[in-house]
Amino acid sequence: MSKSYLKIGSYTPETKDAEADIDREYYRQGWVVKDEEAFLLHPDRVCYVPELSDTAYTREDFMGLCNEQEKFAAECFYAVDWQHPETWIDEQYKYDEWGRCERCQQIYDVGGEPCPCPICGTPPEGDEGEQDGDTKGRGCSAESGGI
Repeated sequence: MSKSYLKIGSYTPETKDAEADIDREYYRQGWVVKDEEAFLLHPDRVCYVPELSDTAYTREDFMGLCNEQEKFAAECFYAVDWQHPETWIDEQYKYDEWGRCERCQQIYDVGGEPCPCPICGTPPEGDEGEQDGDTKGRGCSAESGGI
């Protein structure tokens, strides 16, 4: 039995004879194109088009927006349901869901409460507390960069 992938709407790339064709369908909160198979298996194919623009995103775009960290790129892809990925990512930082270490530049899960970077131990911006990297019990986790 073959794997079933989420596919909402469709995207046909432009050719020398025709513009790109974007056929959005309703998904959770808006009208989008979302193609899980393209995201997982074809990094250079369009996997997402948000509701209010014709900006087309590939897995490579999601990876670039998420510091080449696969876990965060996937979280973003699966979460967006009408908005631009950049907007969704900004909200993760604004509401302390994600942190970005000023020292090692890695993204890490914060879970609503700022904490030191679990990779290098640097405290969050504006916090001069512990720098020993001990994040046990603080709900912070990270993933090394790249795939």
